[in-house]
Amino acid sequence: MKKVLTSVLALLMAAIMVLTFAACGGNDEPETTTEAPVADSTEAVDATEAPSEAESTEAASEAESTELASEGESTEAASEAESVDAEDVVVPTEKADIVALYNEAAAKAVSAKPGFKKTVTTELQNLEMGAIGKLDMVRDAVGGFLGEGTETITATKGKASNEIVKSTLSAADVTDAKCKLSADGKYYEVTIVVKNETNPLKGKSALSRFTNDYKDVNEMHEGLQSEGASAEKITCTVKTATIKAKIAVADKSFSTLDYTVKIDALLEKVNYVLTVKQATGTIYTTVKFANFAY
Repeated sequence: MKKVLTSVLALLMAAIMVLTFAACGGNDEPETTTEAPVADSTEAVDATEAPSEAESTEAASEAESTELASEGESTEAASEAESVDAEDVVVPTEKADIVALYNEAAAKAVSAKPGFKKTVTTELQNLEMGAIGKLDMVRDAVGGFLGEGTETITATKGKASNEIVKSTLSAADVTDAKCKLSADGKYYEVTIVVKNETNPLKGKSALSRFTNDYKDVNEMHEGLQSEGASAEKITCTVKTATIKAKIAVADKSFSTLDYTVKIDALLEKVNYVLTVKQATGTIYTTVKFANFAY
C-alpha cells in the first residue's frame, strides 16, 4: 500500500512539473509577439522619415527657385542700371560743345600716345590741261607733286607720333556739327563739317587746325620745282572737309577717326615740257584711323 501511494505521489509531482514548464513556454510566446510590434515601429519610423526627405527636397527646390528669382531680379536690376547710365549721358548738341568734345579726344590721342593704323589715300580726279595732260608722263608727274597715292602708317603704342593733330578747331571754323549716342550707349558718334576756304595754308587755316594730311600751295610749288616744272599761280579751294569720329563716352578716347578733304586746284601758266595756260583738277584725300590701342 505504501508503495502504491509513493508511486501516485511521484506521478502527481511529475504532472506539476510538466504544467510548470508549459506555463513557462506560454510566457515565451507573448515575448515573441511583442517583438513584432517593435519591427512595425521601426517601419513606422522609416515611413515617417520618408516624408521628411520629400519635404526637404521640396524646400530645397523652393529655396533654389527663390535664389534663381533673386538672381534674375539682380540681372534685371543691373540691366536697368546700365540703361539708366546710358540715359544719363549728356549728348552735346551745340556746335561749340561738339567741337570741344572732338578737341578733347584729339588732345588725349596726342598725349596718351596710343597705337593705331592710319591709311591716307589721295586721288587726282578730273585733270584737265589740254593735250599735254593726256600724256602718262605728265599725268604721273602732276599726280606726284599733288601727293597722289596711298600710304599706310602703323604707330606703336607708347611712342610719340605726329600723325594725329592736336585739334584747335573752334565753332567759327565749322559750318555744321552733329553728335549722337551709339546704339549700345558706349560711344559718341560725331560728324563735323569744316568750312570751305581758299588756299588753306599750314598753321593758318581751319583745315590745318585738325589735319596736316594735305598739300598747301607752298608745298605744291615746291613739288612742281622738284619735277622740273613751275606754275605762275596756284589756287586751291576747299570744297569738302568732313570729320567723322567715334569717341568713347567713358574716357573721351577715339575708337575710330575718319575724314575726307576735297580740294579743287587751279594752276595757271604751267611750264612743263611746254607751257600750258591752265590746268585744273580735284584732289580727293581720305584718311582713316583704326585699331586704336590706349
